[in-house]
Amino acid sequence: MDATSARLDVFVWQAIPWPQLLDDALYLEKLGFGTCWIADHYAAVGNPATPALEAWSTLAALASRTTRIRLGTSVTNISTRHPAMLAKQAATVDCISGGRVDLGVGPGYYEQEHKWLGIPFLTPARRIDRLREAVHIVDGLLRERGEPGQRVTFAGDYYHLEEAPFVPVPVGQPRPPLAIAADGEKALSVVAKYADIWMTLGVHGGTGEESLARVRERGKLLDEYCMEIGRDPAAIERAYFVGWTDERPFTSAEAFRDFIGAYQEIGVQRFLLPFASAGQDTKSVAAGEVADRKALEACVTG
Repeated sequence: MDATSARLDVFVWQAIPWPQLLDDALYLEKLGFGTCWIADHYAAVGNPATPALEAWSTLAALASRTTRIRLGTSVTNISTRHPAMLAKQAATVDCISGGRVDLGVGPGYYEQEHKWLGIPFLTPARRIDRLREAVHIVDGLLRERGEPGQRVTFAGDYYHLEEAPFVPVPVGQPRPPLAIAADGEKALSVVAKYADIWMTLGVHGGTGEESLARVRERGKLLDEYCMEIGRDPAAIERAYFVGWTDERPFTSAEAFRDFIGAYQEIGVQRFLLPFASAGQDTKSVAAGEVADRKALEACVTG
């Protein structure tokens, strides 16, 4: 891919048969994309009858059949997975893939999913408090500190670990890259402390202009939080999840380059491009909001 200097990833919604999903992943790998991200929900948002494959089982299968493309969740809702088990799942897939996992997490936003599973849907502030604890545990377990096999103890308001062992450690060291989806001020403080990648979708349902302004403003705030704790803001990669606004970047190669360039000017380095498998999202593909194979090839190589 040589359309831009940005890092280009792809988000694939795994609501398709496994053979088709595998074929898409191999195609994206051949085309040279950085990471293949998939969703992590108990059931499809808005349409629970859609047969969506479970995320971490799917990533393990993809890890065994791909060789170069990285693999990740965009994003895992930490309220539906205990952070120690999530760390174990991520480490396992990282071992299977030879160190190709990008772990994306968020505080959870879909209330119905919590109702299905009997999990309390906390206030926004408490969801961020829980996210902070979960990320602290995931970071501590995945990051090899001291002697191999060192145990982790943690006592918080939401989670408790007592001399928890953690082997094997992931291939990627000091740990697999951690992406955190965040927009609010409190959540961005968690990003500043722990994340390797800040993931944002701009203004959900807003205009492109609103999203550009929002990402610019939130990025500056993240910089401030980093400097307050003595962390270099450049240590956190900025990633924009495309497809949540009225933007239509896939109408032409020129539109795509202009779109990428506008976000690069405000500090975004990485883009998650929404991908439509054969038969998926045909209206969105026609509108240039989502890319199928033809649109991807035209935009990234045009």
